[in-house]
Amino acid sequence: MRKRATLSFSPHRRWPLLLTALSAGVAVLANTLGLRINTTASMPIGLYRVVQLRLKRGAWVVFCLPEEAAHVGLERAYLRRGPCPGGSQELIKEIAALPGDRVTLSPSGLTVNGSAIPGAALHTVDRARRMLAHAPFGEKVVSPGELWVLGVDHRMSWDSRYFGPVPVDRVRAAAIPLLTFDPPLPGTEAADVKTSPERNSGQ
Repeated sequence: MRKRATLSFSPHRRWPLLLTALSAGVAVLANTLGLRINTTASMPIGLYRVVQLRLKRGAWVVFCLPEEAAHVGLERAYLRRGPCPGGSQELIKEIAALPGDRVTLSPSGLTVNGSAIPGAALHTVDRARRMLAHAPFGEKVVSPGELWVLGVDHRMSWDSRYFGPVPVDRVRAAAIPLLTFDPPLPGTEAADVKTSPERNSGQ
């Protein structure tokens, strides 16, 4: 009598699958309710409300990367799979420069309209010690229909310093934090939990 072949999964193999499915389900529910969940370390981690977009420097926005940058992000595991063109997740970043602004990029960081952004020096390699491509060095005027975006934590952020400007038509909404926390820095004991949506996010 022939034995029927069966597939078995150990608990160690099932848990990652269950967590992935749960995360996807939570993300779908959040999107339906007009919410977004940020899990990347470059911005405060947590829950955001999406509101009507008004483009201004300092606004936090939800956007999709161009396909070429999204491909790099997925290939290097900077990004998860998601609903954007190219199959990547949405990102939340801060608008650093608008059309007509003059930006200067160098190894030491980014300058916008003559003002240097503190702590924005570029990394040459990522955490896996792979070489990091960057946007072209030099001074340029932001073109119509484009934005430069940065993460709040410049040390951890993969942003316009590396992948260049983002088309305005890729920006989906402004983002206001509802319940977020900043991951603890090395040597500290607790994260900084924030519940107030006081920040001006372009609403």
